[in-house]
Amino acid sequence: MDSSISQIASNSTSGAAEILRLAGEVFSQLRGYQTEISQGSVERAQRAIFETATALVRAQPDMSPLLRLASVAITAASTATTAQDALKSAEDQALKFIDSAERAVRTAALHAADLIHPGTTVMTHSRSSTVLAALVEARLEGRDFSVVATESRPGLEGRTLAEELAREDISVRLIADSSASLAMDDVDVILVGADTITQQELVNKIGTRMIGLAAGERGLPFYAVCDTSKFINADYWYRPVRDNENVPGPDAHTEALVVNGYFEPTPLALFTGIVTEEGVLSTEEASGCAVRASVHKQLSEALEKLRHHIR
Repeated sequence: MDSSISQIASNSTSGAAEILRLAGEVFSQLRGYQTEISQGSVERAQRAIFETATALVRAQPDMSPLLRLASVAITAASTATTAQDALKSAEDQALKFIDSAERAVRTAALHAADLIHPGTTVMTHSRSSTVLAALVEARLEGRDFSVVATESRPGLEGRTLAEELAREDISVRLIADSSASLAMDDVDVILVGADTITQQELVNKIGTRMIGLAAGERGLPFYAVCDTSKFINADYWYRPVRDNENVPGPDAHTEALVVNGYFEPTPLALFTGIVTEEGVLSTEEASGCAVRASVHKQLSEALEKLRHHIR
């Protein structure tokens, strides 16, 4: 299990759907130890579930669906009366949450595809699997459109997206992040993904806020596309700017420090709407959904303590 969680922590290429499936396997592995764990009390099993759930959240702290999944598992185990029931309930509810999220992603992509009309030029930033699914769906429906994709440094996920779009016979232009505002002269709509949505902000790949500000200045529609598992009542994580090998380093004789970060919050107010499985939500509706997406109190308290410790 430690190995599985470590693999999740080091996975920087998979989207939320893939990470959730890997997390579901961890809960299945935990249940596989039920002979050993069930020899103890139900409290022992609940403690094992809580520790596993917390470790999963720490493995990918910017991925709110993983936090929601962890909360579901802890909540399910909390009402069990035996160790065996606790392990089974945690696994069953975790897998149910994953299945629901996967269906929601597909529906959200269909709603987003409706925003792509013949002749439209779409800009996107980073690589959202849900945005990609929307673009592919629009192409399958016979619409002729083009895409402007940013390189999305650091990580260069935009290059991967451009290759995937080209294979789907979708016209795509790959641009430097810094030229996004200029490229908007030819853009009709902007679609980006989301890792987390709180009451006031949307957390996504760094550069999203810059694009949102430029879109607002030009009056361009700016949408985020995701399922509602990305909504959460609070952002529990502190994201320090850090050293990163994806930024060219200074000359060895200089004292310049290379720092970088992968994620940033963008105010919900910059978005035209949030496209989910429920349709296009206004930013006010999205804010309300986030408020209602609370997590188990014990998990919330543990993460708050960890956040203050990191700070």
